[in-house]
Amino acid sequence: MTIKKKIIMLGDSAVGKTSMVKRFVYDIFEDSYISTIGSKVTKKEMIIQKKEEEVELNLVIWDILGRVGYNASHARAFAGVDGAILISDLTRMETIKSLERYWIPLLLEVVENVPLVFASNKHDLINGPRVDEKKMLKISSRYNIGIMDSLPPNLSVNYLTSAKTGANVENIFTSLGHLLLSNKILEDPIKELYESLVAHGIFRQTDKRTLIGATDAVIVDFCEKCGDEKKAMNILRQEVVRAGLDINQPSRDGLLRLVEFLADVEAEYIDDKTVFKNRERRLNWTKSARKVGTKREVKKRI
Repeated sequence: MTIKKKIIMLGDSAVGKTSMVKRFVYDIFEDSYISTIGSKVTKKEMIIQKKEEEVELNLVIWDILGRVGYNASHARAFAGVDGAILISDLTRMETIKSLERYWIPLLLEVVENVPLVFASNKHDLINGPRVDEKKMLKISSRYNIGIMDSLPPNLSVNYLTSAKTGANVENIFTSLGHLLLSNKILEDPIKELYESLVAHGIFRQTDKRTLIGATDAVIVDFCEKCGDEKKAMNILRQEVVRAGLDINQPSRDGLLRLVEFLADVEAEYIDDKTVFKNRERRLNWTKSARKVGTKREVKKRI
């Protein structure tokens, strides 16, 4: 039996989401940091032993932008998610706090009753744990009520990890795999449709008066108009780099260049009138935006 599930890697920028995916899928580690723009999707097959039956689980792993404040982009990626891995950086305690301040509340605004596995990453960089493991276990257990007993006794929903050494990386995905196959998680045929509608509602409520909000709106608007998520993300990654736009701290000039570049791309496959309307809408968001700090953005989600 083969089952396909969409999972998502969540956490702040530079906590190790991309490194963890590479370690799990390709068994490699790259000691460098490049901000993920948009979403990257990787596939991995694994075998989960359920009692006397082996189940082939095909994971579709979404690695998304880790900058807090891209509410619409994040919500769009959450639609259809079956489970998530929540990653924090043990060398930056604020990344642990942001899990419950931003990532989990926004995720649960779009989806319901999905299993979560927690990874306190970069354990190799510290001398002894700098995190209260009992507290983390309490947090992780709170979001997996009713399905914890589906885990084998040697597995957990909370781990100290290292993408560099590979410590517990395999266990994270194995644990989530068991939770995903729990009979207590019911399949809903209209789940993704409903969640997409919720995500669209979040997009409409996005505060486009901030540079983060305007950039978020431009990204989602382009993806929706493109229609092909993979194609749109590939184009966005290329054009964001060409525009010199820092996705973590976007500037007005960089965003203006991105809007123009995206209009040039759209001119190749849609009519001039639609290109003009899309460009004007995105320019209006950009020109009316102001810079707002991360703390204020986070507070607005609490």
